[in-house]
Amino acid sequence: MKKIKWILIVAILFFGASQLLASDLETFKQRRKILSERMGKGIGLVFAGSEVSGVTDDFVANPDFYYLTGIADESGAILLLAPGEIRRKESLFLESRDPEDERWTGERLSIGEMLRKETGFYYIYRTNRLAGFLDRLLNNTNILCVLSRPVGYTSSVPKDLEIFRQIQSRRLNVDVKDCTGLITGMRLIKSPEEISLMKKAIQITKAGLVKVFKNVKTGMIESDVQILLENTFRENGALKLAFPSIIATGHNTTVLHYTKNNAEIKKGDLLLLDVGAEYGHYAADVTRTIPVSGKFSPEQRKIYEIVLKAQNEAMKKVKPGVLIDEVHETARKVIEDAGYGDYFIHGTS
Repeated sequence: MKKIKWILIVAILFFGASQLLASDLETFKQRRKILSERMGKGIGLVFAGSEVSGVTDDFVANPDFYYLTGIADESGAILLLAPGEIRRKESLFLESRDPEDERWTGERLSIGEMLRKETGFYYIYRTNRLAGFLDRLLNNTNILCVLSRPVGYTSSVPKDLEIFRQIQSRRLNVDVKDCTGLITGMRLIKSPEEISLMKKAIQITKAGLVKVFKNVKTGMIESDVQILLENTFRENGALKLAFPSIIATGHNTTVLHYTKNNAEIKKGDLLLLDVGAEYGHYAADVTRTIPVSGKFSPEQRKIYEIVLKAQNEAMKKVKPGVLIDEVHETARKVIEDAGYGDYFIHGTS
């Protein structure tokens, strides 16, 4: 069989900056165990990802990879799951060390006991050994499990599916199994620890919003508000934004994903803030609209109260077993009944 070709971007894994506690490592290990059980027989790959954030040019880990490993800064890392194996049911593959690169970005750990302790993985290899591992594993199973999330037909093919298709073209007895919903299904139900992190992200976001509410005034630029907000996020422990901050005033508030943030706030304006802090890899997403003067005009108050009613009615609808589309339609009905249905072009989330 020809060697599988695939490209991985080199990055650095800063274990020292994000050292995991033993309890954290056990949590990630348990998640991998549950996923393996749900896979049944077969082989699965989860890639760390190689994308850059929409917020900065920094690497952002595939959230599913982080969910299973706790590793956030290694773009070339690969998790291999092989539930049917007696010994190596899980293996971690990391990019080879590059002395020249490490002169710029810092020294990486060699594969050894310290790295095993830091990651919680006993079996750690370099990524150039992945193809050989897959070849050997396929002598014992002919099932390949696609664990990556489904993507649109115009998007890039996920790496695991790309590799599996290459294998399938060379081993005709191999079956590619759809396991795309397994990780998502696990992540739908949050643990108490995850809920705590989500609450913290929301608390930080609230602190930023309150800071803006108390300090915004006519004559400020939208970017002034952004700086005030995001500095407050950082002061409260958020290292990243959940997404680029939307700070819009006047007519800019009608642009759903407005990000220029360069207009001057004028007398009588409303200020829309669609923002969120990220904490511990969990995100908040809060939208609020306020009168810069501190008081709504009659027309502004009318619209505000319609939206508030729609929100409250939608929240009453939320309960286990209810579809999100039902929640959305509840909110939409309130706005349509008030005569503004044509202007409600965003979903409910």
